[in-house]
Amino acid sequence: MTPRRAERGFSLLEVVLAVSLALALLGSMFGFYRHAVRVRAAVVDEMERLAAFRSVMRLLTDELRSAFVVRALGQGLQGTDVEMMFATVRLPSAVVWVEQSLTETNPLPPQRDLQIVDYRLRYVENEDGDLVVAGLERLCQRILMAREAEEGVEIGVEFLTPWVRFVRFRYWDGTAWQEAWQGDDLPQAVEICLGEQPLPEDSEPFEYPYPVHRRVVAVPAAGQGQQGTIIRGLGGPGTGMGGR
Repeated sequence: MTPRRAERGFSLLEVVLAVSLALALLGSMFGFYRHAVRVRAAVVDEMERLAAFRSVMRLLTDELRSAFVVRALGQGLQGTDVEMMFATVRLPSAVVWVEQSLTETNPLPPQRDLQIVDYRLRYVENEDGDLVVAGLERLCQRILMAREAEEGVEIGVEFLTPWVRFVRFRYWDGTAWQEAWQGDDLPQAVEICLGEQPLPEDSEPFEYPYPVHRRVVAVPAAGQGQQGTIIRGLGGPGTGMGGR
C-alpha cells in the first residue's frame, strides 16, 4: 500500500510575500485617500475664494448702480484709491415687515432705503504688534441719522470677507481716470480691483504685483450733483475716509 502524502502548507516566504503585498495595497489606498482629501480641500477653498470675490463684486456693483447725490446734504461720492464712500438706495430687509405688539420691550429700529456706505480694508495687529490686513469691511450709515454719527451706534460695521486683502478704486470723470474723487457729484464710472494678497510694503496700489479681479461699473446717476453741506460721521478719523 502507498503511504498517505502529508498535506502541504504555505511556506514562510509565501506568507511574507502575501503580507507585503497586502501592506503595499493598503498603503497605496491610504495615499490615494490622503491625496483625494487634499484635492477636495483645495477645491473647496478655491470655491469659497471665488464665491467671496463674486459676492463682493456683486454688492459693489449693485450699490454703485444705485448711487445718487443727496441733494439736501450735497452728498456725492468721496473716494481714494483704497477707500470709497457714497450714498445709495437699498431695499429694507424682510425683518421690517414683522408685526410687533404694542407692549414690545425692544422694538425693531426703523429701516430706510437711503444709506451711506463705506468700503475699506480692516487692519488688525499681529503678534509682533504690526498692522496687517484682515480683510474687507463695509460700513453703513442711515442718512436720516445724527450728523455726527458714531461707529457701532449709528454706523453699522460688517466684515465682508477675509479673502479680499487688496482694493484699488479709480474714478472716470469723462476724460481720464482719477485716483481720488471728492465733491458733491458722482463719477461716470468706477474701476474696482480686488486682490487676495496684501499690498507689499513700500509699494503703491498701481504697482500691485499679484493677479486681481477687475470690473468697471457705470454710475447712472452721474452728473446730478448739487452744492450743499457734506454729511459727517463716516468721514471722521478712524471711522471712515482718512481713518487709515
